[in-house]
Amino acid sequence: MYPANYGTFSNRFQGRANFLGRIKTIVNRKRLKGVVAHLPLGGTVLDVGCGNGELLIALRQARPDLELFGLDWHFPAETRSTLERHGIGVIEAPLEAAELPAQPFDFIIMLQLIEHLWEPEESLRRLVRALAKDGRLLIETPNTDGWDRRLFAGGAWGGYYFPRHLNLYSFERLAELLRRVGLAVESQRNLPAPLIWIYSLQGAVQARFGWKSSLTKIFGVKNLPLIAAFAFLDIAAIAMRLKTSNQQAISRKV
Repeated sequence: MYPANYGTFSNRFQGRANFLGRIKTIVNRKRLKGVVAHLPLGGTVLDVGCGNGELLIALRQARPDLELFGLDWHFPAETRSTLERHGIGVIEAPLEAAELPAQPFDFIIMLQLIEHLWEPEESLRRLVRALAKDGRLLIETPNTDGWDRRLFAGGAWGGYYFPRHLNLYSFERLAELLRRVGLAVESQRNLPAPLIWIYSLQGAVQARFGWKSSLTKIFGVKNLPLIAAFAFLDIAAIAMRLKTSNQQAISRKV
């Protein structure tokens, strides 16, 4: 289901020489800035599903005092070496079977990960047990109430991302899950979802013209002008109080 060159494991979005990688890192750092700024000196952070570790490296540069860990079920040798060189702990295992450090975490990050889990509720319970008192969990995941989903009612909506997305959430369903595992939801908000737009259009083109249609190359993740256009479209939608196909929830252990 996840080949060795799968995006989060590869260097496709990594490195300062990669413009898309720089944008991705800047956006993620901005989204986390408010929470990271309030972490205690020497606080502990776990990034679940950290992929190539770019976000952890950016956090190391922003907050050298933090104790950082990255968890994923696979780390290429180059990625492992890079993370360890930056003093970032590497946990290579599925979340369900991972041996987590004994010390509790002040902050756990799950970016576009919960939708891939076979047992999301039990996995969240594991993470809640690993959180310090008043520790926070930040989740970003597709939003089934996104306004653009209705435009692709035939099944091409990019948030489905079949067969890799196993669980999908609305604001209400995600908040209910977080409360059920012992977390208090502090905030939920819509986020731009340009890549979901890209995947939606790819799916629509493939459904209409076939899987090998050359048109699918136009709607690829390397089409930066198109990604930027969809990002601005969703920013405008958020300003008009519409729901987008991407969401963020921050919750606290009580």
